[in-house]
Amino acid sequence: MRFKNRPHNKFLARACRALDTVIDATIVLSYGNTGYKFRQASLWNHADLDVDLTGKVCAITGANSGIGLAAARQLARRGATIYLLVRNLERGAAAQARIGEEAGHSRVYLEAIDLSSQASVRACAQRIMSRTQPLHILINNAGDAFEQRGLSVDGVELTLATNVLGPFVLTQALLPLLQASAPARIINVSSGGMYLSKLDLNDLQFERKKYDELMAYAQSKRALMMLTELWANHLKPLDVTANCMHPGWVDTPLLQTGLPAFRQSLRSILRTPDEGADTIVWLAAARSAESVTGRFWFDRRERAAHKLFLTRSSPADYRQLWTECVRLTQHSQD
Repeated sequence: MRFKNRPHNKFLARACRALDTVIDATIVLSYGNTGYKFRQASLWNHADLDVDLTGKVCAITGANSGIGLAAARQLARRGATIYLLVRNLERGAAAQARIGEEAGHSRVYLEAIDLSSQASVRACAQRIMSRTQPLHILINNAGDAFEQRGLSVDGVELTLATNVLGPFVLTQALLPLLQASAPARIINVSSGGMYLSKLDLNDLQFERKKYDELMAYAQSKRALMMLTELWANHLKPLDVTANCMHPGWVDTPLLQTGLPAFRQSLRSILRTPDEGADTIVWLAAARSAESVTGRFWFDRRERAAHKLFLTRSSPADYRQLWTECVRLTQHSQD
């Protein structure tokens, strides 16, 4: 059923969107594969991804497994040139070979990156800028969670360093290339976990309050959403869009190692990596997504960035987050 292309089904399409809103409020039905299958069957215009991306260049972090690998495979199959930015080069090489074979072309390149190390991120960005003239799509997909509080090589709490400062440094470093390649798109991968908490700008690194792995992860994903909005406002006149999405509950290596009990209890409804990657690919490739910016997406539909009023941040909070990101990354450029 493809209601969007059938005027006589407008009422049914509205009813499906209303039902989708109800399903989304349930969380379990929405974030699992039930929600995905419902939206795929009733809401999507499947022609959106009937696109040829030959000539488009995409860089994606964490592309050797899980959602990142799935997104890279889907974009490469549509003809895109792909830069796989990975920490584990051995697994990255296996992913590179698999993607190239499936896509039927060799325009799949491998670059090492450790998002927790600002020097590694900058070095990776420099290599990309030296290897490619255009860069049309940047996907900040990689993220991590840590059972105990630790510090990065730059002396920053690891969750913040990896999930926020790493993408911040990478995006800022690649902005000149993205602007020169406009129209260009930035896609940041967040998590439904960001709905759990407001960003605590008075203790971003859990230096005073007790460290909590889930809260640290949720706050890092909330920060990434806020940075997305800031980039969108800044880049809109330059024909570079920035959007954020969450993939739902996906059976990924991070879930398997970080939340094994959660995975076991919901195993029957977890999404596949391909299902989790779908909205990333849609935001990267669909013509209907070309001009939207500064939004939060789930299953190809714009969603509220907040489910609770208490998670909202003020304009001053946004400025403080940006200032803090600059402060925590500036020293490594000295």
